Amino acid sequence: MVLKDTTISLMNSLGTQRIPFLFIISYDGKDCIIEPLNKIKTDEIKYNFNGVSNQLTQPSPSVLQIEAHPLSFEQYQKKFDIVKHELQIGNTYLTNLTVETPLTTDNTLEDIYNTAKAKYKLWIKGQFTCFSPEIFVQIRDNAIYSYPMKGTIKADIPNASEILLNDKKETAEHYTIVDLIRNDLNIVSKKVRVNRFRYLDKLETSKGPILQMSSEIAGELTPEWHSEIGTIFHKLLPAGSITGSPKESTMRIINEAEQYNRKYYTGICGIYDGNSIDSAVMIRYIEQQGNQYAYKSGGGITSSSTASSEYEELLQKIYIPS
Repeated sequence: MVLKDTTISLMNSLGTQRIPFLFIISYDGKDCIIEPLNKIKTDEIKYNFNGVSNQLTQPSPSVLQIEAHPLSFEQYQKKFDIVKHELQIGNTYLTNLTVETPLTTDNTLEDIYNTAKAKYKLWIKGQFTCFSPEIFVQIRDNAIYSYPMKGTIKADIPNASEILLNDKKETAEHYTIVDLIRNDLNIVSKKVRVNRFRYLDKLETSKGPILQMSSEIAGELTPEWHSEIGTIFHKLLPAGSITGSPKESTMRIINEAEQYNRKYYTGICGIYDGNSIDSAVMIRYIEQQGNQYAYKSGGGITSSSTASSEYEELLQKIYIPS
């Protein structure tokens, strides 16, 4: 993926001037929204990133009712088999396979944005809403941090933590992503290290609590990073956690297997406040398509994955966090 030169130069310019701005970048880098925070209209864009929001008051949540109409297991199996074949011949070690699921709801995207609870929330009028738990990178005090999230289990299962931490498939997937993110951060920073490895977060969802596995990776930047924001993100994108490894060949496999346009789904969004950056991977995502809605979800496929368990995981991820 290649960011447009105009996007890179605009982000670099705003950073050089220490002008706070919002950035939203699609999965393929072809579509971008870069806006100084003081020019954002709340009737067009709303955000809440770790409590940093452009809404002075939070609206009362709605009673949400969504009904998913997922693809059949047989349809998913065909996509899965394409990825599995590529794994077997060594063209990928991990591929993030996603699908879009039509939704029926009487609620609006704005209703969903106002009601959902997540670290990172974003609403773009007439396009999509996102309520992501996953940090992409954070930059503060001349250091860059990434927190890849791979591995999910229902929290109410007996011994859920032990099961997840001892799951060979999830462990292999997590090791691969941590190694990929370490390599990515090495491109833009020095002295890259893993500060925390395979820790668990509990997330509340409309389908019950889940546990998700993450790690913390960090590297050192020069004080001049403010004037290189666009360049840094150009080198890091797309996010390793939603592509796979090796990144270039895996993206080709994703295009062949998925057969739909991710658009802003699995892209990134974030805020530069003049001193630091906080950004997220745009997962947990509902898109408006004319008069219809689609929920996009997926998961990582490795050589030990089974189609049935992966199909169940992508269905499990169709939820509004409450």
